[in-house]
Amino acid sequence: MNILLRILVILTLILNGVALWFALSLYGKRNLLIDRNDRYRDFAEQIAQTFEADEPEHVNVAADHEARDISAVTLANADINPDRSDFWESYKQELEKIDAPSYKIPNVADLDEVYILTPEGKPELDSRGEPKKAGSPMDLALEKVVEKAIAQRARMNNVRAQLTALRNEYEDTVAELNQVKKQGRESLKTIAQRDETIAGLEADKSRLEGEVADLKGQIETLESEKQSLQADLDKSNEELEAARAEIETLKKTLEEIALRGTGGVNADGVAAVANVTAGVKGSIVRVNNEYNYCLVKLSDEALVELIGENGDKPLPELDYLVRRPDDENGIVGKIRLRTITKDAKTIVCDILADWKQGDLQKGDEVFYLD
Repeated sequence: MNILLRILVILTLILNGVALWFALSLYGKRNLLIDRNDRYRDFAEQIAQTFEADEPEHVNVAADHEARDISAVTLANADINPDRSDFWESYKQELEKIDAPSYKIPNVADLDEVYILTPEGKPELDSRGEPKKAGSPMDLALEKVVEKAIAQRARMNNVRAQLTALRNEYEDTVAELNQVKKQGRESLKTIAQRDETIAGLEADKSRLEGEVADLKGQIETLESEKQSLQADLDKSNEELEAARAEIETLKKTLEEIALRGTGGVNADGVAAVANVTAGVKGSIVRVNNEYNYCLVKLSDEALVELIGENGDKPLPELDYLVRRPDDENGIVGKIRLRTITKDAKTIVCDILADWKQGDLQKGDEVFYLD
């Protein structure tokens, strides 16, 4: 009997040792599972917070943005209401919103509930006798996180599509802008051609010179009459003086008509004059050396000298010299006043080719010498 008891005691001690060994081994595994579950729960919660809580509500923002004009820039379209791009009709401005509310797992403790539990708190078994996981609190919470992740990816794809649409709109806008700038440069050429048309007015000058020639013929006729009067010694001195006075009157008429052909006349045909003082009068703001014309911005004092304080005096025909601001002695050319602009701020001038010492530049000073 004692031997049997001893054997049982030894077996008990051996089993206790084995149980202790299993307990120590399982303790480490148990702590590993606990730590792994804690980290899983923490990271699942953090990942869930990287997703937006809800899909942003779409609002049509077309009324808040100016639509791009897509009609051609032509003279025929100058007075019509142009067609507009419908880009803003489909633009999703709500995708621009930053720091939208993040999704949060309503109950983080649900991540610990792996199985569906019975009212008694035990896992509910399926037909195979295995605990049911589908539909458990953890399963439902993770499904919601996956749902938010899918929605977030869809929003990201919408943003990518919106970026593509913006790029296309930008490229179309750049193409239109380049076309408009090209047309603007062509318009500058047109302006230069119109300046050439102004030169056609010189034909009017030739016509007036023809009238002057006719008057000269009349003067020659009068001179013949004068010679006839001089040959007639029997005429009285009073008649001779009257003839001379008449000739002088016709000469003055000739001079007035000649002045009309040179430009710089007022409404009555009298030559315009200006009491111009010496000094710097302004600077060149635009120049075209190919067509020999420029725009000059004059000082207020210089404008008053030319057209008066009220701007009612005709622009006289006057020449200014041109020099570089940093070179007081170097004259680069000479310009002649042609036309004052509508706003009376700048004057169109001809560049006298015979006086050019080089190309005139924007910023060159214009000045007058007595």
